[in-house]
Amino acid sequence: MHSQLIEHIIAISERFRISIRSAINANELGIGAMHVRSLAVIAQSDACTANHIVNVLARDKAQVARIVKELLAADLIEKCAHPEDKRSQILSVKAEGQTLMAQFHAAKVEIYNQMTQGLSGSQLRDFEHIAQCIADNLLAELNKD
Repeated sequence: MHSQLIEHIIAISERFRISIRSAINANELGIGAMHVRSLAVIAQSDACTANHIVNVLARDKAQVARIVKELLAADLIEKCAHPEDKRSQILSVKAEGQTLMAQFHAAKVEIYNQMTQGLSGSQLRDFEHIAQCIADNLLAELNKD
């Protein structure tokens, strides 16, 4: 394989993750990228359950359960009984979590502007199309199992 595509994807992913963690002081909070992604899923959902996070982020139940437990311990989310399903809990973002999400969104805008500096609209559209095709190809392969 002669292409550096995979190396570039890894580099972009790592640098983005490091930039986001730095911008929201994730190290000080003791949370990682999956915590932030899970918190974002909770914030975007009206009636979020752990199972919803599993489905959206394509993670296993044990990992999501651990992340939810850690988000609860960090006082970023709260849970209450599901009104229709006694076996599940509804997760919601607390004020501290909303503050973190606001920092996260501001950081994403700043990082987006940094990442796309010097690129034309056409280049961005091409990249987004190609990136979506790559993601779809990988998902299709995962769904074969």
